[in-house]
Amino acid sequence: MATDSLSIADKIVAKPAPITQIRRGTVFGAIGLLLVAIFFAFPIVWSALSSLKSTDDIVKFRYPLTWWTFFPPFPTLENYYALFFQLNFQRALLNTVIASAGQVIIAVVTSTLAGYAFARLRFPLRNVLFGLLLVTAFIPLEVILVPLYEVVKGMGLVSTYPALFLPFACSPFGIYLMRQAFQSIPVELDDAARVDGASTLKIFWRIALPNVKPALATLVLIQFIWSWNAYLWPLVIIQDPSMQIAQVAIAGYKSVPNFPLDGPLFAGVTVVTIPLVAIAIILQRYYVRGLMSSGIR
Repeated sequence: MATDSLSIADKIVAKPAPITQIRRGTVFGAIGLLLVAIFFAFPIVWSALSSLKSTDDIVKFRYPLTWWTFFPPFPTLENYYALFFQLNFQRALLNTVIASAGQVIIAVVTSTLAGYAFARLRFPLRNVLFGLLLVTAFIPLEVILVPLYEVVKGMGLVSTYPALFLPFACSPFGIYLMRQAFQSIPVELDDAARVDGASTLKIFWRIALPNVKPALATLVLIQFIWSWNAYLWPLVIIQDPSMQIAQVAIAGYKSVPNFPLDGPLFAGVTVVTIPLVAIAIILQRYYVRGLMSSGIR
């Protein structure tokens, strides 16, 4: 009887997977991640290599596809020289930096304050207001583009730096991200601080904010990517060419009649991509931790 019970128990207990099977799955997973990385990195690398080719070589080897379609036959930096010394691209790049910095700073401040309020404070209709705030995240920019332009125009901010970032000072995603992060902090920390006489603002600054650094870094990264890649709104609201941002300036290089600027176009794409890649590499570990701690999968 004991032997029968032992054999039944042996059948029930699952056998561990063989080590070779685990290693095989790890290898296949690594290969899959490598292929995905190559797929996403290919346009960036191709643009960087094309920026080292003259415009004549870009047009000449565009079709049919050959080895020189992707690699420069005679590497040169003439595109970067033309970009900065002839097309004055540094002005558009500076405008982009100012617009992105303004949007990131204001959005981070408003998101952290509003996120803390929705997570920690108790006030009437809190959940209703938070739900209405999330609904605004699903409204496309194209729907509110015209009324938003009229509001900014009525304020006299057309072709100004504030017009680039003030309409996006409140980020529904940022508020949701920070609310989830603040909710992950034990409430007992707030209670202990209040017993010691700490005010709500001091609890926010000294206790809550230092404990949500990964989520804060995630918000900075995502908000920077959104603001850095903005195109439609700057195209509409900025009518002064000297105030235009880099993305709109690059798009204009393709529309210059009878004067191909494919070389400077690839150089401009490479220049504006470098900050995105750099900040993503620097903040990647905080980005993953921020999403995990905030409950976003």
